[in-house]
Amino acid sequence: MANSLVKYRSTSIVNIDVLSFEVPVLSHTYVDGYGCIEFDGCLTRWGKSAFTNNLNLISITLPDSLLEIGDHSFFRCSNLETINVGENLQTVGAFAFDQCTKLAHISLPDSVKTIGSNAFRLCWELKSFTIPRGVTRIEEWTFNAAGLTQLTIPDNVKEIGYRAFARIPIQSLIIPGSIKEIGAIAFWCCYELEEVKICDGVEIIGRKAFAECKSLNVIDWGNTVAIIEEQAFEEDVKLTSIAIPPSVKEIKWKAFSKCSSLRDVTVSNSTLIDEQAFDYIHIKRV
Repeated sequence: MANSLVKYRSTSIVNIDVLSFEVPVLSHTYVDGYGCIEFDGCLTRWGKSAFTNNLNLISITLPDSLLEIGDHSFFRCSNLETINVGENLQTVGAFAFDQCTKLAHISLPDSVKTIGSNAFRLCWELKSFTIPRGVTRIEEWTFNAAGLTQLTIPDNVKEIGYRAFARIPIQSLIIPGSIKEIGAIAFWCCYELEEVKICDGVEIIGRKAFAECKSLNVIDWGNTVAIIEEQAFEEDVKLTSIAIPPSVKEIKWKAFSKCSSLRDVTVSNSTLIDEQAFDYIHIKRV
């Protein structure tokens, strides 16, 4: 009955909300640091808040039959370090691993189509993550303040939502051309970010998308960016020079405000520039 078993490691037997599951619990045993939950039938859905605030849970293995991890399933399981998911998982709910501050290892299969908002927020020990190829949108706040130093965004992703990767400690970043618009505050306050490559296909850099990235000094713009929104690169104090590509039609209010080291800017004659986009520096038109 492998499809009905959930195994875990903990400091003591964990409490579960039996109403969170689609099938009844047959047994729940615990021996020498290891627990096992047996269900009366194949488990395909892991319901809302099943292990919320469970401080005893250290690791857990979910069956291959599982298709959905529900909202808040492991919310504030602050001692959870690893989770092994099956090869058929399709949905990770909103806030599913929010504030799992010790979660260091999780690999999602490409069968996953949806990762909910705030799913990995404040997962400080989560250093590396590859977005599954089934996911087309990164929701709001999904990885906000996670510990990501390595991030792979495949070209199936089409949208990055509000504050999706804000405050992560990544140093280098590639935005694939499948993403037409980088959402507002998407990479705000990524203090360690030094280099960004924007691939051809990206058209809009959203409001405050890279604001307060205080180490950013290299931007590869690509050839398709058309609009740089308000405050997109505000307070990026390590930027010294930029050459805006001719594809850019408009640079909006305070897009490069408070970039205190910025001295050399080259922009096409055809680009509309808000009068407060830059802080009174010389702009070379070409």
